[in-house]
Amino acid sequence: MIYITRHGQTDWNVQKKVMGRCDEPLNQNGFKQAEETRKKLIDIDIDLIICSPLMRAKQTAEVINTNRNIPIIYDDRIIERDFGEFEGMETKDFDFQGYWNYYENMQFQSAENIQVFFKEFIIF
Repeated sequence: MIYITRHGQTDWNVQKKVMGRCDEPLNQNGFKQAEETRKKLIDIDIDLIICSPLMRAKQTAEVINTNRNIPIIYDDRIIERDFGEFEGMETKDFDFQGYWNYYENMQFQSAENIQVFFKEFIIF
């Protein structure tokens, strides 16, 4: 069985700023959320944790792994999409829906193109 969890909350999540590869840490609530997730998973036998190398994901994985000693692999292949020029902006300040629309295939100054992102993400 595979379990997938998202990182806990960051200050940028609260501020509704888009956060791609910006290395924002968890805030107090994010650590609380990670602890709640740890408690929900405590009776599940986990063999391996595969984690994004971003700080918020690492912190979440480390909390979940407290007192368990599960091996953690940090893998760049599951890092967040590069938001480029949109990093730190609010979704209302740019075409956020277009940014994620695979079929529009919008090109940007430095933000990662959606089709390129998915081609790099799919691992065979």
